[in-house]
Amino acid sequence: MHVFDYRFLKSTKVDPDILNRAVNIERIGGRSRAHLLNMATVASALERNAIVMSVRDSNAIEGIGTTSDRVVGLVNGSIAPSGHDEKEMVCYSEALRFIHREHGRITLDKQFILDLYAMLMSRSDRNVPGFKTRDNAIVDRDAEGNIVNVYRTVPADDTERCVDQLIWAFWEVRDDPEVNSLLLIPCFIMDFLRIHPFPDGNGRMSRLLTALLLYQEGYDVCRYVSMESKINASKMDYYRALEESQIGWFDNGCDYGPFIHYFLGELFLCYRDLDRMAGEELGRKKKSEGLEIFLRLMSLPVSKAELMGMFPEVSRITIERTLKRMCDSGVIESVGSGRATRYIPKTDSRR
Repeated sequence: MHVFDYRFLKSTKVDPDILNRAVNIERIGGRSRAHLLNMATVASALERNAIVMSVRDSNAIEGIGTTSDRVVGLVNGSIAPSGHDEKEMVCYSEALRFIHREHGRITLDKQFILDLYAMLMSRSDRNVPGFKTRDNAIVDRDAEGNIVNVYRTVPADDTERCVDQLIWAFWEVRDDPEVNSLLLIPCFIMDFLRIHPFPDGNGRMSRLLTALLLYQEGYDVCRYVSMESKINASKMDYYRALEESQIGWFDNGCDYGPFIHYFLGELFLCYRDLDRMAGEELGRKKKSEGLEIFLRLMSLPVSKAELMGMFPEVSRITIERTLKRMCDSGVIESVGSGRATRYIPKTDSRR
């Protein structure tokens, strides 16, 4: 059975290339935070965009979705969820907002993981509290639906013990100055996914836990740029890295390296995007500027009413003028008519 032990992450034992990647992320992250301290309007616009994209893409990875014109309303709370998929998307939105808001007061322990799972599944038709009670497996299918791989997970009767061991191993090295937290986080997430402690929702849980752990180590990029979107865009690389790292896991022969490399690569892309966007907008102070930034970033249709709910500090007439000006200049375009009118950036205008 797998032994949970992260002491191998002490800096003297880690591939120098991996350490260099982590150092680069720390550097660019510090610069981005310095930018955003002076740009509350920009930060707010980025945050609103990121949570919508995170909800859409974390669920999309698991085959959960809805029509593009409903996603913003579901996240914004202006429309009620209809059907299984939309209920699950709203639950993810609520859980992610909870982490954004409460990360500083959360202690990573078994009870919190159970509580977070209960929140994630609170509206689901498949809401079964607690850890799995039956063995499960991870099944990969090809485009035609044929099963191509079946991956073993921890048996149900050993799940709670393994979760305890996982958490204890994390806390054993979490405050060790020789262990870089950007290396510890992906190891924890990979082991969580191999345990597969719940009957459903393990992938989404892993992404919520990723956001939490990054926050608690001082990396707040997930507030402004969707890590879930990066994973969804590189889904094949994500699964390949997991598969390579988990070989030999039950016999303590696994190599965390491929998944650490993947995780750091996607996190760097998040910070690179944040750094670029923050740098481009530095110095803009108008209230309506946050609205304009949001409209340029948004890749899903959004209505005027939804914008009014998301930007209460901006007047209705300013929103209307901004929409008209951006449509006239070709930055965005309207789709639909009447109350069904929504706005989306033109393809060639997106950054």
